[in-house]
Amino acid sequence: MFERARSSLTADVDGDYAVALTQMQEGGDGGSSEIDNLTTRLGRPQIKDVLAIDEAHILKEIDKEFPKAGQMPTAYNVIETCLSAPETGKYEGAGYKVGDWVEIQGPDTKWRLATVRRIIRQAPDEWDWKEEENIGKEPDWDFYYNCGESRMLEEDKLRAPQEGLTRIFGRRPWVWQQYALLRYENFVRFQENHQADFDEVDAQEYARGLWEEWLEDPRNHDFKVLYEEGGKIAQQELIEHIISPFIDIDDVTDEVDGEKEEWDFQDENISAFTYVAVLGSGCTVPLICFVMQMTIPLLLLFAAIGERGDNFMDSVLHCNTFPSSVYPKDESEGGSFNSLHGKIMVTLVALYYLFKVVPDTMYSFYNTAGTADTSYSKIMSMRKMVWDQGDDNVGQMIGFKADLYMNTAFECVLYSLNLFIIFNTNDILDVILNALAIEFVHQLDETFRASTWWDDDDRFIQAGTVELIIQKTLYLNMLKDYKRFAKWIGEDEGTVMAACGGKGECLYNRERALEDQENTEYMNGTEAWDWRCAEAAKKLGRRFAVEEYDKPFAYFGWENKLYEIVTGKHDTAIFNKLENYRVWSRWENVLFMATIPEKGTWQGKEADKANKEVKSTLEHPFRNHAIIAGTSPLRLFLAEVVQVVTFIYFFKCVRQCYKNKNYSAMIFRIFDGFANWFCYVYQLFFPFFIIWALFYMPSCY
Repeated sequence: MFERARSSLTADVDGDYAVALTQMQEGGDGGSSEIDNLTTRLGRPQIKDVLAIDEAHILKEIDKEFPKAGQMPTAYNVIETCLSAPETGKYEGAGYKVGDWVEIQGPDTKWRLATVRRIIRQAPDEWDWKEEENIGKEPDWDFYYNCGESRMLEEDKLRAPQEGLTRIFGRRPWVWQQYALLRYENFVRFQENHQADFDEVDAQEYARGLWEEWLEDPRNHDFKVLYEEGGKIAQQELIEHIISPFIDIDDVTDEVDGEKEEWDFQDENISAFTYVAVLGSGCTVPLICFVMQMTIPLLLLFAAIGERGDNFMDSVLHCNTFPSSVYPKDESEGGSFNSLHGKIMVTLVALYYLFKVVPDTMYSFYNTAGTADTSYSKIMSMRKMVWDQGDDNVGQMIGFKADLYMNTAFECVLYSLNLFIIFNTNDILDVILNALAIEFVHQLDETFRASTWWDDDDRFIQAGTVELIIQKTLYLNMLKDYKRFAKWIGEDEGTVMAACGGKGECLYNRERALEDQENTEYMNGTEAWDWRCAEAAKKLGRRFAVEEYDKPFAYFGWENKLYEIVTGKHDTAIFNKLENYRVWSRWENVLFMATIPEKGTWQGKEADKANKEVKSTLEHPFRNHAIIAGTSPLRLFLAEVVQVVTFIYFFKCVRQCYKNKNYSAMIFRIFDGFANWFCYVYQLFFPFFIIWALFYMPSCY
């Protein structure tokens, strides 16, 4: 039965099946008005009509939907997506049309440029074609999109391209986005059952309120004129694009029937190290876990070798002819060496490693360092974005790399070490016990995290994920550098520096931030009321009233609490890590500063002609355009592996730290570059090592 129709064609009423049949794609599980409409006009399709389709026509349609690699969007293409009306006719209701260049959100939460290849419409699951009231009617269709190499994407995974919106509206909306995220971080708190708790606040609604205030501000009059000239479609695309981080935040916090829709924070791969990687604190238990994971395998190795330590490496490196022993043993040693049952056991262990451990470690590698569609992989992908920007703190850096190493190369090294232990274990029972012990060691960090006392309701990891979304969207290092900020918004450096205090600073200053947070001039009515009530409660000594009106400081782990006691600073607390960027007086000076484009640069015949000549290239790609890797999660992962193994990624990280003038982080990244290289190389080498062991161990045991 036919259900899905291609939006790129329109059926001919004159009975030309050569055109009509190419519109239809076999599929679906129920009746559809598409086939009903077609058969009403043309009659039942016959095989002869299908065979009569002109090959040139088929080739044209295939080339349209599956173009050869190397086709690049022009500035005209990305602008047109932002301005043109969505699909009409049989696909009315779809937000985009075939041929539009859009950004799609992959499993790694990154947005990448791709073109819409096909639109698929399906009836909602609850729609019943046989219901009497539905006969002769159409449902409210659900629309799905094939874009680039991704299929069946829901519309909330698509948005207008930043390249096109920036060419129309300039940088000013993105300056507002930076400001709005800082305002949101300042507003929400980690206080369960409070109305301002991060799990209670509607982030989108909060952002839309800030947007309306900013848009209607008299100082923003020139942008408001441009905004209205763009038209309703461009306005809607801009708003949906600019608040997308807040949509992502709501995806983390929203629940349906008490369950998270988009995120599974019970993902068994989320470990104690993940918490440090995300929150940058709570290091005590992960440190203990790390010591245990390092020590236990070594103790097992020493126990297995025992008195044979002096000859252990000879036993490994010099294998005598089968079935002789690896190393001559006295008859009194006895045990399983050289025995048939011993050789069978080590063979079975090696087979288990080959068909269970190797696939598991490779998937763990992809899940940790790649773009798998799991909550843990999403968290690690966002951490990598923050790492690539050089915007993470020391705790986050250490936690991120520990989590990465312990879930990639460490697993492989651990299992490799176990083979050496088994190889020198002269007792078949000890072979099994050692293998089980290694499994325990391997899962130790996840076991700690699964404890009920750790984070039973997942609030800490949820809050950390919200902070990650904010952190990966903000350009924190750029906000510290007035020269880079001036270049970004297209303004003179002197003008920006003067707006930010005239001392070579930008939008980062602790003293100014603390003063501005106490200044009612930069508060709205609700914030001013809460501030005054908090001050009154402090004078009266009403602790519960203070907690109601004044944002409390919450910490994960005792280390940051101790840091607060010693230094008096709160910039390591949850939803307070960006405190030093809350220089509201300076933000007021730069919010309306960015240059806006003239209408003639993005609309009109001359503009269209000029923009058709501007293409995304390898040297100067459009924003979010991954030209080489495309949008395939597997290809993106393989591209990253190649970059790490060839040290390309190493130099990119070091260069980013140098650009950010973060020299201490640069030293850390130099060390990490070599450690990361070893992890990736050993991970790739591990399957071959197991294959070798499968033949070597039985022969030499």
